[in-house]
Amino acid sequence: MRNHLIILTLGAIACTDRTAPTSGPLASPSLIGSIPEQTDYPDERAYKELAQVVPSHGGLYFDTLTGDLNVYLKDLSEGPAAKRALPLIFGQALARARVTHPHAGIVFKQGTHTFIELARWRDALNDFFFETSSVQSWGIDHARNQLIVGVLSGADTQAIVAKALVLGVPEGALRFERTGRVQPLQTLVDSFRPIKGGIQVEFEQRPNYPIQQCTLGFLALWGGEHAFVTASHCSSQELILDSTKQFQPHWHALPQNASSIGVEVADASMMCTSSSPLTFDRCSYADAAVYRATLGPGEWYFRRIARTVWGCNPSCTPHAPLTIDSTKPFWSIVRTEPTIVVGQLVNKIGIGSGWTQGFVFYINRTVKKGVISYSGQVYADFQVEGGDSGSPVLLDILGGTDTTVTLGGIISGKVAVGPDSGLAIFSPWAGILQMYPGLRVN
Repeated sequence: MRNHLIILTLGAIACTDRTAPTSGPLASPSLIGSIPEQTDYPDERAYKELAQVVPSHGGLYFDTLTGDLNVYLKDLSEGPAAKRALPLIFGQALARARVTHPHAGIVFKQGTHTFIELARWRDALNDFFFETSSVQSWGIDHARNQLIVGVLSGADTQAIVAKALVLGVPEGALRFERTGRVQPLQTLVDSFRPIKGGIQVEFEQRPNYPIQQCTLGFLALWGGEHAFVTASHCSSQELILDSTKQFQPHWHALPQNASSIGVEVADASMMCTSSSPLTFDRCSYADAAVYRATLGPGEWYFRRIARTVWGCNPSCTPHAPLTIDSTKPFWSIVRTEPTIVVGQLVNKIGIGSGWTQGFVFYINRTVKKGVISYSGQVYADFQVEGGDSGSPVLLDILGGTDTTVTLGGIISGKVAVGPDSGLAIFSPWAGILQMYPGLRVN
């Protein structure tokens, strides 16, 4: 049975502030040893800004049922300061929550660890996790006020706990989950002109190998030129500038002398923090590459994302239709989301499973993909299938006659096994902009 997308209606904005029952503050072990400076994750800047005013905050998330913004405080006496700061720092996210839940408020919960503590402990573990093959992902679990560590089946979690203790990370700060390796996504669909986000692109990974298909993420301006963005792994070499050409509709159906719709001009990476750079020598905040568009007049329109007739929440079998809505064939990107929050409602448009909608589960997780790692990634529970790599992730889809959206990022992959099996992984806009400063989408 298919579950259709939630159709949202505007309502009056109201705010109530409630404090969840607590059992009293818990002491957190002090850090020992040498703790590195915090890594500057683009999507965490708002959380650090909040920590300057509310030092004891331990992360926050939206309750997907009530719309309430739940905020962990290690010191609940900081509630009034948090009440004043949150609308200033997370005002856009709060306003969005109250569209769907007019009575959504702010709930303060007793926290065990502060956000700054969790961030420092995570960064202290970075090198160890990069070098530990059984660890596949890690980050702050904002909904549980802990660090979450995704490990392969059979991993020795006690050895990880022992190492964490040596680095000053208390055992109670770690939560383990069994997971698998990140699974890339690929498939194909039809031709479109003008091009827009959400449609198929196709490339030759290497001579004499099968042609690969992905989804075009979004159109952009890069250095004043027409461009578009899709996943970095949708190219001949991931996180390596190799001038891959993207075709639309099909590489194999074009004449030999036909030109592509774009050529890769930026595929950025950086050195990992690992002390063994030969093990993980390429890192990034985004599974994203920029292509200079090689299209004629009328074939490239700014801001557009293809809109299908309907979608599913969070998934459906068979997948949602790929048919374009003839009356409203596209959405327009009018803004970007700089800070993704756990519990936010998000959508993706891709050639593998169409338009699907779900909620953010985790933010700012570091994910390994073989010899490559991505920091600051987001997990969400909307459906993704083969071909959805590079798909645009959107917020503020309100249904009905609405034609504008907020760009939140692009799809990188999905979790293959474990309790989080099927969760989508996407690179948020903040990470894409960190790797490609000056990129414009609206």
